[in-house]
Amino acid sequence: MSLNLFKNVPRAIWLIAAGHLVADLSPGALYVALPFLKAKFSLSYAEVSAIVLLQNLASSVSQPLFGYLSDQKHRLWLMPAGCLITGVFLAASLLVPNYYLVMVCTALSGLGNAAFHPEAAKTVNFIGGKEKGKAVSLFSVGGYAGVALGSLFLAALLWGKQSSQILLYTIPSIVISIALFYEIAKIPRPEIRGRGSLGTLRECVNWPLLALLGMILTRATVTAGISTFVPLYYVSYLGGSEVYASSLLTVYLAAGAVGTMFGGILSDKFGSKQVMLFSILPIALLMYWFLSASGVWVFVILALANILLSATATSSLVLTQKMMPKNVGMASGFTLGFSVGLGTMGVLGLGQVADLWGITWVFDILVLLPAIGFVLTLFIREPEPRPVRV
Repeated sequence: MSLNLFKNVPRAIWLIAAGHLVADLSPGALYVALPFLKAKFSLSYAEVSAIVLLQNLASSVSQPLFGYLSDQKHRLWLMPAGCLITGVFLAASLLVPNYYLVMVCTALSGLGNAAFHPEAAKTVNFIGGKEKGKAVSLFSVGGYAGVALGSLFLAALLWGKQSSQILLYTIPSIVISIALFYEIAKIPRPEIRGRGSLGTLRECVNWPLLALLGMILTRATVTAGISTFVPLYYVSYLGGSEVYASSLLTVYLAAGAVGTMFGGILSDKFGSKQVMLFSILPIALLMYWFLSASGVWVFVILALANILLSATATSSLVLTQKMMPKNVGMASGFTLGFSVGLGTMGVLGLGQVADLWGITWVFDILVLLPAIGFVLTLFIREPEPRPVRV
């Protein structure tokens, strides 16, 4: 039955989802690279957090711009180019000789990621037809799978402590970039009537949309906070194994694929707001249990947390595109990039908290944030179904 669910999904969506997987290998790999970089350059928690912040800001702040350009004219070449740039410069960040070049390479990797997402998400929205939630879910699953596999892939490459092995990280980016360059001529380019503009964007701005972006911000802070500080907590604070920490992160990130898929499908059936309301608040309870958990329960808690977080993420992307029907590219840029990037600014604050009062305080803050996201969700109003002009 699950296979029949995706029987009629167009090939182009599968291809773009594969590109999303490869593009998002780098965000997942970066989290595994943090303990390596911290030890290599003797960095503080704040300096480590700054690496995450810079990559995410480079990706997020520019995504609405790429989205705006996408709303003006289809630029499918941004997808393969973005995949290639993201992978090559993430690998370079592990090979350069100083902290400042690490920052430059991670920023360029973030820009490549930004180039890929709005064009890809907008194209999936157009191709998805009446089942946009399913199409967006499949696209998002590619991203979550990429983040999870990126952490596992880089952990394996760093295991031998040989710099030549890191070059293998670029192979998926090169392969999928070539495949996408070859295939983009076959991907449908719907005619754009009534191009999205700043004027049509202003028509969409209201309190429900701002509440939605605020909820995305709090959810993104929790997501990035867990990804950043779980490996640091077990490796740098408890002195545990890097393999165990990367296993936790891989399970956490891989579980996101489950929530991503069901989040979009349930949004088609029950509405995005309902999915978000029932998903975000239980995350606070899971974070409360995290530090006292042990054994297999640590894996269970992290997996459940990201299932709920990713269900909320997919629903919010579907809803933002509905609320900005003439600016689908910018909606994707805001949801996948800008709001998420602003949320990662909270990671820098969490790093300061860890330096001042200890890393366990970080997880106390992660208990509070989902409750704030729940309150913001109450103010969201889902628009009535209407045809999207393309």
